[in-house]
Amino acid sequence: MSINERLTATLSGLTPSGPAADTKKGNGAEYIVFNYSMIPADFGDDDAGHYLALVQVHLYAPHEKNTVKLRREISRRLVSVGFTRPSITPASDERGQHYVFECESAEAVEEAE
Repeated sequence: MSINERLTATLSGLTPSGPAADTKKGNGAEYIVFNYSMIPADFGDDDAGHYLALVQVHLYAPHEKNTVKLRREISRRLVSVGFTRPSITPASDERGQHYVFECESAEAVEEAE
């Protein structure tokens, strides 16, 4: 299962519109967007054996919503499927709440056949 598939499955059901890769989908005020970068790692025999995924999960919600339980659930779910425990950075502004969860995972480099 790819990083994209793992994140989508893991974060589904947490917000009304569901998680989206890279760009918000729908018009809801509460939503999750994720993105990640893949960096080659674990080098041997002149090639990488794995990709290190540097993951960001963004939670957006209205100011009046209490998101404490939701933030804990996002962290719990990420860890339960093998991502590292995320750091959480508040990035809220006048438009609403915004929390950035940063974590990592690894994916094997697939050989072309």
